[in-house]
Amino acid sequence: MFLTPTDHQFSWKQAPRLVLGLAAVIALIFLFWHTADVARTQELRTSYAQQLLAIEWELYDTHLLKAGQGSTLKRLKAAHAKGDTATLADYMGADDDFVAAVRKQGADYLPPEVLSNWQSARRDFDAQHRLLSAEALGVDPQHFRPITFLTFNLTQPGLVQFLGALLLLLTAGMALEIALGSGAVLAAFLGGGIAGAIVYLIANGAGVLPLAGAGAGIGGVVGMFLMHFRTQKLKFFGAAELPALIIAVLWLLWLTAEYFVDGLRVAELAAQLAGIASGPLSYVLYQRWFAGNKEEVAALPEASAEELDQAYREQLQQALDTIAALDFVTAQKRLRELVKSRPQDLRVLEQLYHVEKLQPTSTTFDAVARRFFVLATQGESGGHRALAIYRDYDKASLDKKALDTEVCLKLVIRFSRLGEIKDAEKIIKTVLARKVSHPLLAKAAHALSQACEQLQDSARAEQYRELAKQG
Repeated sequence: MFLTPTDHQFSWKQAPRLVLGLAAVIALIFLFWHTADVARTQELRTSYAQQLLAIEWELYDTHLLKAGQGSTLKRLKAAHAKGDTATLADYMGADDDFVAAVRKQGADYLPPEVLSNWQSARRDFDAQHRLLSAEALGVDPQHFRPITFLTFNLTQPGLVQFLGALLLLLTAGMALEIALGSGAVLAAFLGGGIAGAIVYLIANGAGVLPLAGAGAGIGGVVGMFLMHFRTQKLKFFGAAELPALIIAVLWLLWLTAEYFVDGLRVAELAAQLAGIASGPLSYVLYQRWFAGNKEEVAALPEASAEELDQAYREQLQQALDTIAALDFVTAQKRLRELVKSRPQDLRVLEQLYHVEKLQPTSTTFDAVARRFFVLATQGESGGHRALAIYRDYDKASLDKKALDTEVCLKLVIRFSRLGEIKDAEKIIKTVLARKVSHPLLAKAAHALSQACEQLQDSARAEQYRELAKQG
């Protein structure tokens, strides 16, 4: 992955599917629809300049003045003086209110033959114009369609917007989904898009051009990313560590590139700023109403001794015999095979942990330990086993890579319920020292406060209650 949190172990089995799906949809729409848009736009500009511009230009200044769009008229007059028919075609061709007014009152201004030719040319032009992706999926200020508040982020008006959206999705979006889950990314993307669309409609005034592009939605993702990772570093391609502010720099570079390619578009810029401003709000709402209430994922029940078939018992006994014979290489091989066939059996994983502990600096040892902690904290009867292995791992491992933030908080919850306050407090202090934010932090602090109350330690209970409110 491009960017991943330093306290999370990435696994391709749990890849950020939402971000990859969004990136795929945006890429497919751009590659297959935008290519057709380029050819269609060129044809529309040519036909407009040849058949409609001369007729409509004589009437359009009056229409704009009645609509109070003096600044737009000034810009279009400058384009007309320069012979910039593309700008005129893009703007005047999209003005449905103007077309409706000409159809209704055109006979008062145009000769019958000219009006007939205009109606025919306009009918053909409008039919092709409606096929543009921005018209089909964008937020059209002339036609309110709620669905486009969600779809306008998926179509990109140009290569700069497309590349910027993909880059930020595959960096900020991936790190955010790995840390908080797909729900957080979806909330940020949709929240930013809706906020941006509303601000665009307000800032656009009486403008007619539809809003398209992922600027607002990606802004929401970037805003939530900066809120969550504001004091952290992240791994770039799993190696080099970079500060989270690098994403803010990339976002600003994206806006700058859009300015040099398309010029200053105030309404679109306002929508993007609204999107990034909505990110922290989406983060707070998600943490309060969704992440804090998520229950731990229920694990598959452990297989009891009676349920194990004879072949499995024999394999387990053989592995234990090889450990007794100090043949650790063979034992390691047999235990790994058993883990593959019985992935939920903590007893096999526990034996494998002790064999892997012979090489405490290996990544395999950390991976086995982390897998054990995750399974033990999910099962109903794994708490005491998790406690024993945690105390052993805490002494055996130097880097303690298995104890990422998520695992630590799950252990805090489980140990608090067991009444093991000392271990739970040690772990939560480690998490707080990292200065990271996580959806389980509030739940872990709440579990600790309840454990302290049972010990009639009201001071510490109040301390953890306050932490739960802050988390």
